[in-house]
Amino acid sequence: MIRRLFSSLTKPPIPVQVTNSAWLKIDDILEKREKHIFFFSASSGGCNGFNYDFSLMKMEEYLDEIEKLKHYTLLENGESKIFIDPIAEMLLFGTTIDYIEEDWNKGIFENKFIFIPDKNLVTACGCGVSFTPKSH
Repeated sequence: MIRRLFSSLTKPPIPVQVTNSAWLKIDDILEKREKHIFFFSASSGGCNGFNYDFSLMKMEEYLDEIEKLKHYTLLENGESKIFIDPIAEMLLFGTTIDYIEEDWNKGIFENKFIFIPDKNLVTACGCGVSFTPKSH
């Protein structure tokens, strides 16, 4: 019991969660793009201070940056990889990446990745692509 509790305390928290639906779409995109890598970051702008940036990294970019990227947080699911920008990681902490598919019956009119922030850490705008860290 003590060992299990101790090991859970020493395990670093995962800064970003990825749903199964998002991993499936990421797998599909990476397969079609011949094993590119996703890069998750935040940039200033938007109606609420920061925007979520989720983009593909070309294999050439990855190979050029491999030494730098070993210091980034890496999320993996099989062959799929997401690198999290270390400068933006504290802004992104607690975010869940999900993928939703069009469902007119539910009022969803497009397929897209969505970013669900931890409401205890940030406030988000209505469009869902912009956020502001809360001051504690």
